[in-house]
Amino acid sequence: MTGTASDEEKNNLVDSASWKSSVLELYGGGWTFAAVGPREHEDWRRDTAAVMALKTTDPRKWLSINYAPEVGENRSGTGSPFMPWSPEQIGESLYEISAGSAAQLLVALKGEFYQAAGIPDFERHKDSLFASSRNILARFPSDTVFLTNAADAYENRDADLLNPDTEWSCLSVYTTDCGLVAVSDTEVGVFWAFWED
Repeated sequence: MTGTASDEEKNNLVDSASWKSSVLELYGGGWTFAAVGPREHEDWRRDTAAVMALKTTDPRKWLSINYAPEVGENRSGTGSPFMPWSPEQIGESLYEISAGSAAQLLVALKGEFYQAAGIPDFERHKDSLFASSRNILARFPSDTVFLTNAADAYENRDADLLNPDTEWSCLSVYTTDCGLVAVSDTEVGVFWAFWED
C-alpha cells in the first residue's frame, strides 16, 4: 500500500460546492474560461473542440464559466472565445505536461501574462490558490493526460509553468491566450485565460 490517494479517494475530495469555490477563486475575475464536457470519442481532440465551441454541458452539472468579453469583428461568431479550429489544429497547438506542471499552470492563469508573479499579493494567497488548483485536478483520475499551448512544454512535460517565460500557440480570438486541457476516459476539461492588447 502506497501513500498515494486512489482515484476514488481523490474524487471524494471534490464535490459541486468545493469545485465551484475553487473555480471561482482561480477564474472568477474575468477574461477566463473553465468548462468540462463529456469524453465521447476515441479522438480526445473532437471532445476538446466541442467544449471550446460551447457545444457541451458539464456531465456532473457543476459550474462552468465563460467570462471572456466580446471583441467585435474578430469574434468567432459562436459566442465562444475560441476560434472554430478543427480537432487536428487544436491537437497541433497543445503539448503534454505532467500533473505537477498542470497544477502550477492552473494557478498561473490567474496572473497577468499567465504568471503567478502577476497575481497581487501572491505569497499571501499562495496556499489557498494551490489548494484550489489541487481541488480542480482531484476531479480527474491519475491517468488523465494534461496539455497546454505554452511553448515551454514543447520538449519538457515537466516545465515550470508557475512563471513561464514563453510564447503560446493561440487558440482564441484574442491577442494571446494560455490554458490547460485535461483529458480523462470520461471527461475533458478546458481551463483558459485571455489577454487583449
